[in-house]
Amino acid sequence: MQLKTNVLFHHFESIERKDFLIYVCKLIEKGYKQNINPIYIKTDTQKQAEELDKILWTFRQESYIPHTLVDQDSNNTQPVQIGWIDNEIDDAEAIINLSDGMPDISNDLKKIHEIIDNIDEKKEKARERWKKYKSIGFNIKAYKVS
Repeated sequence: MQLKTNVLFHHFESIERKDFLIYVCKLIEKGYKQNINPIYIKTDTQKQAEELDKILWTFRQESYIPHTLVDQDSNNTQPVQIGWIDNEIDDAEAIINLSDGMPDISNDLKKIHEIIDNIDEKKEKARERWKKYKSIGFNIKAYKVS
């Protein structure tokens, strides 16, 4: 029997961009330490993916999280892979969605983390994804992050 996918919405009330990305890095680190592999981080643009890639290398000195940008490694064997709308992977065990779009949910996912900025347009798109996940029957939880 296949377990239902868990979807966790992390809603930020007010946070600086750097703190937002550090939160995402800690979430990635937690999944990596739990041997969830691969973890796919979906961003809207290549620039956002590169920004997260850079911060993952430096966010904590005692932490090392092997990762790659999806288009840089054709084998995509790293446990953490960062991509964007036109550059996704299809075999993730978990997704951290930083984009406004719906991630690919066609495979057997354990978790989806939806990271939501406190911007009306982003919140509205998140509500649409919430409805879609609910209609599929996924387990959904919401967290406020301040």
